[in-house]
Amino acid sequence: MTRNLRDWLGEGPLSLELVDPRLLQGERPFDAQPVRRVFRRAKYCIVEREDDAWVLHFRMTGKVVLERPGGKLRARLLTSGTPVHFLDARCLGELRVLPRADLEAHLESKNLGPEPFPERQSAAWWSQQLQGLRGAIKPALMRQDRIAGLGNIAASEICFRAGVDPSKPVHQVQAWERIAHEAWSFLHHVVDQESGPEIHYVNEVGSTNPFQVYGREGEACPRCGAEIQRFVQSSRSTFACPRCQGT
Repeated sequence: MTRNLRDWLGEGPLSLELVDPRLLQGERPFDAQPVRRVFRRAKYCIVEREDDAWVLHFRMTGKVVLERPGGKLRARLLTSGTPVHFLDARCLGELRVLPRADLEAHLESKNLGPEPFPERQSAAWWSQQLQGLRGAIKPALMRQDRIAGLGNIAASEICFRAGVDPSKPVHQVQAWERIAHEAWSFLHHVVDQESGPEIHYVNEVGSTNPFQVYGREGEACPRCGAEIQRFVQSSRSTFACPRCQGT
């Protein structure tokens, strides 16, 4: 979505038509200003204008699209070309507007760790980022202060691809080389797969499930045929194969 916004918005001018006031955090931007840059940090998409910065967090169902086939419209980003629609079925997304001079401090306040993507990080990097944590590996992969940007789906899929028990304590994990390889492989695969004018969330009506274990409780493991299990870790659903991952 960040790549799409970069292409769609160009260099402005950009203004906001707010449909759902609950979306906005901060002062409403009334004027149109040129776009300086559009980039991603962790799970945030940032649009920098001349005087301010728009920090978008899509959460579970938010998305930006050019065409509007349906869905809950919360805002339009108005450009000199086609307007960009912010759709959000569950209305969990957020658009925070702040002075551009405050952007760096705002992101620093989130205590975000380094990025695992798009560069390929080493096994030593992954081990070092999670060093000292006492909990299980799968929730640890979601620690935004250690590794920025990984969500629940990515953590489940990486553990499966690497053959790692998601419940294994971090200090007992030895498969860092496999984690490093499979994380890089999965992230590139899923971004390439979602490339296009609209992303499709796995829980949306009519969507297909592109993942190997996530959302597949009771189905056969694509590797060994064992029944995929679902259990809860840190209030989030984990999906795993008890045979391939030794759960």
